Amino acid sequence: METLDHRALKALALRWLWHAGCRAVALEVTGPIPRWRFDAAGWRHSKLQSEGIVIECKQSRADFLRDNGSLSELFAERDRLRLRRAHIEETRIKIYEPHLRRTEPGLFEERSSWEFAHSRLADYRRVLVGLRKVDLALHGETKFCMMVRYRLADRCYLLCPQGMIRPRELPEGWGLLECPRHIARRAVRGMAASTLTIRETREAVPLVSRPDRRDRLLRHIAAAASRAAYGQFARDDSRDRAMNGISGTLFERPSISS
Repeated sequence: METLDHRALKALALRWLWHAGCRAVALEVTGPIPRWRFDAAGWRHSKLQSEGIVIECKQSRADFLRDNGSLSELFAERDRLRLRRAHIEETRIKIYEPHLRRTEPGLFEERSSWEFAHSRLADYRRVLVGLRKVDLALHGETKFCMMVRYRLADRCYLLCPQGMIRPRELPEGWGLLECPRHIARRAVRGMAASTLTIRETREAVPLVSRPDRRDRLLRHIAAAASRAAYGQFARDDSRDRAMNGISGTLFERPSISS
């Protein structure tokens, strides 16, 4: 059974997506690969790009980390590998594999984007394999690993109470949203809770999802939003008919395929 705290975090996630510019949002959205489902998902479109954003909500550390007695060693190893990866990207890939640049050289080099994952350097491939092994040890074959590996969305965020998770503990590729605990409690009680208090502690890495998976995610957001709307319509219909002493229903449930 879903707890009130988790339900409140999902409601806040939906509001955050809306304020972040997503104009198609829904809860409990099936992923482009149906094996996985997201707590909340949104679709953001602009003249420059379209992207799907997903959020997983966690209310406790036990719900986030596996029961592993060597967490400190694993995090230390991941920190070392991340530094090694960044060093190779800056000092070797950008020099010896310039064809991996996705944007033309310009004035603002820090805004350049690269397809580092396509590098053929043996040292870099070994670092990536090491990072995957660490993430598997930390999170196993969970959504945290698989959603990023298969790029099921363009950006992945974790939403949790403030201070519950340190940024260095995040799975590879994930961003972090933090919510003050008193805001979550207000949401549990049905009170208004401003999304302005939700802090983006770490920005999600742009994953650049495949176009077919991006389109499928949008369809699934629409399907989830339609199911939620139908549920509200059905409750209103049942209440109105009960008040008027009428049996049956006003409409049949539509078939929503994804």
